[in-house]
Amino acid sequence: MVWVSIWKVVLVVSLALFAMLTIITTLLGAADIRRLFRRLNDEHDTPDR
Repeated sequence: MVWVSIWKVVLVVSLALFAMLTIITTLLGAADIRRLFRRLNDEHDTPDR
């Protein structure tokens, strides 16, 4: 019976860590894509020398 409880805890912790990793990756990835498009727009607006 103890093993069942241990594996439940391991499962819940793993799912929570995976959810946190997914959220962090999504937020940082979206910020990176916004920064990329902003830089591309700035380069497009700046005339070539």
